[in-house]
Amino acid sequence: MKLEGERWRTLVSTVRLGKDEYRVVRPARPLKHAPLYEGYMGVESRVDKSAAREIAMAWAFAMRSPRTLVYLPLKQSDRACSWSDGPFLDLVLMHHSLGFRLSKWQEVRAKLRGGRPHTVVCQGFGPEPDYSRLFHRDNRDLLRGEVVGETVFVVGSAPAFHVGGQELLRLVEDCPRHMHESPGTHCCAEITESRRHWKWLHVVYCDEHRVHA
Repeated sequence: MKLEGERWRTLVSTVRLGKDEYRVVRPARPLKHAPLYEGYMGVESRVDKSAAREIAMAWAFAMRSPRTLVYLPLKQSDRACSWSDGPFLDLVLMHHSLGFRLSKWQEVRAKLRGGRPHTVVCQGFGPEPDYSRLFHRDNRDLLRGEVVGETVFVVGSAPAFHVGGQELLRLVEDCPRHMHESPGTHCCAEITESRRHWKWLHVVYCDEHRVHA
């Protein structure tokens, strides 16, 4: 399934804290099968086809939205595909240029009300990035991940989100076929934080028969 051109239904809210305003975009409906939790190698989620598509669309939108907090409330997601007993976590994607202090998030989240319905047409991720520059000493386009207050924050620049997005693109477009051709195959997206060589965000495509059994 091609990601580009898919429609992502969202709610858009503006939250004011003192003199500051924050634009928050979140799914119009909760993701059903995408429990997120801390695992042995970092943060992990196990997703079905629908959840994989929504996470990838949210990531592509965040890549192009430097003034927006993209919020995926995953704590209440169905845990049928999880290998963990929790605690489970939410996910927020944002650009470092926003200068948002993570300690403010609980206040922002508490003020979310309703929201304006908006449909985003996914523009995909564009051409493959120049991977050769990722580990150059002068490269500042890096992702940073933190877990604060039961929320996973992924913070970076547009090029950094672009690189991580390639993994999610393959998860959506390639994993269903791989799982159909070779049932039981491990198919995942591995997104690294900064220059680390281990997978900090590990999103595993879960057999839908197991999820919906």
